[in-house]
Amino acid sequence: MSLKADLTDLLLSDPALADLLGARITWGRRAPGEGLPAVVLMRVGATRDYHMKGVTTLRRTRIQADILATTLAGAGEVEAALTARLDRIRGPHGGTDFRGIFVEALRDGLDTDRDGSGIHRILADLIIHHRLHNEENER
Repeated sequence: MSLKADLTDLLLSDPALADLLGARITWGRRAPGEGLPAVVLMRVGATRDYHMKGVTTLRRTRIQADILATTLAGAGEVEAALTARLDRIRGPHGGTDFRGIFVEALRDGLDTDRDGSGIHRILADLIIHHRLHNEENER
């Protein structure tokens, strides 16, 4: 599996997030007609760790999590459950060895859905320190 698949699986397997979101965690964009609340994930940065002999297997990836809901309170509930889940993640899962996940920044926003209704948005920047068991999975 890849970091994306492993992170998605970790989030979907959390009972609190499952109660709030069902399976509405996607990468890139929200599917047309998909209900709320939902979380949309996107990789917005990635770095490799180097030493004098070259690159190591350690990675630092920045993921932006867009938490979308019909109310700011609803988005806040998802944020709290997401943060609680991420704070507990350490060790291998699937093909990824999670070394630490940190919520670095939070921003609130308001957007308009396709039907013209308001969407409350919390943008969370996640910093993920990890190693992949199989380097080919990084692509």
